[in-house]
Amino acid sequence: MLPRSSARKVVESGKRYGTLLGSGAASGLIASLALSALMLLAERVAGLPVGTFYIVLVSAVTQATDYGMSAIAQGLMLHLAAGTALGLVMSAPFAVSRRAYSLLGRFAPGFGLGAGALIWAALFVPVTFGIMMPLLQSHDGQSVISQRAPDSKLFQVAVSDLLAMMDRVIYTALAFNMLYGLVALILTRSLSGALFGRRKQVIL
Repeated sequence: MLPRSSARKVVESGKRYGTLLGSGAASGLIASLALSALMLLAERVAGLPVGTFYIVLVSAVTQATDYGMSAIAQGLMLHLAAGTALGLVMSAPFAVSRRAYSLLGRFAPGFGLGAGALIWAALFVPVTFGIMMPLLQSHDGQSVISQRAPDSKLFQVAVSDLLAMMDRVIYTALAFNMLYGLVALILTRSLSGALFGRRKQVIL
């Protein structure tokens, strides 16, 4: 049986780990929502229909070419789920010890930018070139992806035009991923710090 002091340390470590992971997941979700809004704005500025990214995402996965508005919602939910999971993963190393957590407190912006760049290099680029582009290329080269409302066609975009834009998308995604990492880890630091402070006040 563990001594009382050792048992207390184990409990405190478990609480710290759970608090930090929970803060990371919540921060990842919030950062994904912010990034989604920025992406929708960027699509508008670029002259693309709002929601194009999510429609293309769902199209690559399902291999369909005709969608209703629900495709945007499905793509958004998939994006938010991935962002939440990544926020949890990014926060895990800082829950290992008090020293690791103190490093997050001091260098969260730098860690966030680095984590975003790592997500881009290790996840976004391989998934784009290894999965998304081959799935899009499997469409007929002359085919189009269409979005429909109940009584009309809202927009359509040629698959060949999407593939031609991929280089620009890749480089833009680097900035978006670094912004996601920055926001997620700064929020993780803030949320976890607030929760730890509240817990101390309750104990006192």
